[in-house]
Amino acid sequence: MALHLKKIETRDLRIGMYVEALDRPWLETPYLLEGVDIRTEADIDQLRTRCEYAYIRSDDPANDDRRGRRNGVGAATIPPPGDHEPHSFRQELPVARKIHDNARGLIRTIHEEISENRRPDTAAVAEVVEQMMDSVARHPDALVWFSNLKSRDEYTAIHSLNVCMQAVALATFVGNDERAIKEMGVGALLHDVGKIKVPLAILNKPGKLTPSEYEQIKKHPQYGVEILEKASGLTQASLDIVRDHHERLNGRGYPRGLRGAQISYYTQIVAIADVYDAMTTDRVYQQGRTPAQALELMASFEGDFNDELLRQFTDYHGEYPIGTLVELNTGEVGLVIPSPERQPKPTVLLVLDYRKRRYFPQRVRDLMRFPKFFVNRMLTPGSYGVDIDDYAENWEA
Repeated sequence: MALHLKKIETRDLRIGMYVEALDRPWLETPYLLEGVDIRTEADIDQLRTRCEYAYIRSDDPANDDRRGRRNGVGAATIPPPGDHEPHSFRQELPVARKIHDNARGLIRTIHEEISENRRPDTAAVAEVVEQMMDSVARHPDALVWFSNLKSRDEYTAIHSLNVCMQAVALATFVGNDERAIKEMGVGALLHDVGKIKVPLAILNKPGKLTPSEYEQIKKHPQYGVEILEKASGLTQASLDIVRDHHERLNGRGYPRGLRGAQISYYTQIVAIADVYDAMTTDRVYQQGRTPAQALELMASFEGDFNDELLRQFTDYHGEYPIGTLVELNTGEVGLVIPSPERQPKPTVLLVLDYRKRRYFPQRVRDLMRFPKFFVNRMLTPGSYGVDIDDYAENWEA
């Protein structure tokens, strides 16, 4: 459904209106991203001091505001299945958050069900994967933003969720069949359930595993298949991903040492997402790498991954993936946010000044427009105490 915009002077703005555009580019204002949900007189005052006029939604701002909330603004209601109407990043972010939170809770529930020898709810898994696919179709970056949330204490659940989101995003980006993507997403979300049968002392061991401990780890794919074969609704394609996500094209993987075409195309996608997320996450035995470091290292694993898929995965993320924490040559620290279009240099939401103190309000800098500024280095998630979730909440407020 197309938006109907009405141009009004900022002196006529009222609480309840939603501003879609201004009389100047958003990057020339202090707003984080496009769109302003007017909730207070202070919101109006800030707009009046910077702009002469604005564009609001339709002739009935109250009705349009309610419609916007149903579509993911404010109340973050998840749209009905199959709703691919394009959203801005700001619109889709709260929807993606809700999908992310639902999936995170679902993984916990599934682990509890398996621990108690109950049949996991695979229908709910399929539903949340479909929601992810719809979210990526509405905006390709919002859901992936949340893959930068990391938790060492909740690694297995968060990792499974991140792998699913990254795999769904890549498969959608390269234009695959929706039914096959859904089957892949289900397998990706459940790919590590077999670890529930591996002792925690081994999973969380800070040092190098002994040969016998490593053999225990290598059994988790088969454990996962044994658990999930008892569940209803899982296709063979989903089960193949659970069993084969550690296989490598050169035959150096496990548990069966498969080679080349013996590993399904969608399993190859999940394998890339699996290794990428593991490498960029802090664990008890390793410090997480930056996205660039992880992708460079993965490219050096000659024969492990499908070269074309790895290239497409790298192209999808770009040199500076959405949500990446970066430090500029000025010493300022910020998060990479979507640019108006894909471009060589990122747009950065600056959150810390050169002394590493919080910017308030935050400011946006498009490095394509300001060539004297550039990324000095990429940082790992959580550096300088920056929690990406804090800034997602700001955009949803």
